[in-house]
Amino acid sequence: MTVEAPPARLARVRAWFTTHHIAQLALVVHPLIVVRTGGEYLRLRWAGSADLPALIEPLFISLAAVGALAILNLILYFNRREGWVIALTAVGIAALVAYKLAAMPSLG
Repeated sequence: MTVEAPPARLARVRAWFTTHHIAQLALVVHPLIVVRTGGEYLRLRWAGSADLPALIEPLFISLAAVGALAILNLILYFNRREGWVIALTAVGIAALVAYKLAAMPSLG
């Protein structure tokens, strides 16, 4: 048995699903990534052992890079470059995950 949404609801969703609204969602996601990465850096920094600061320094580099991307996204958004905002957010997330896996394989 399938449940179908009313046609009016689907029309509203399709009307809302524009590059402008997706760019707005990307602008919400990017600062959340900055806060989460910063929190992870601070949590691991004050967690413990003497070897740990050398292991988590790549997080500081990724925090700076993601913060710069968030500022660039904001500038692009206010210059009406919504497509670039979406693309840069996707590339930034993929690069952050790849950098974390490459630079810190022990933290996984």
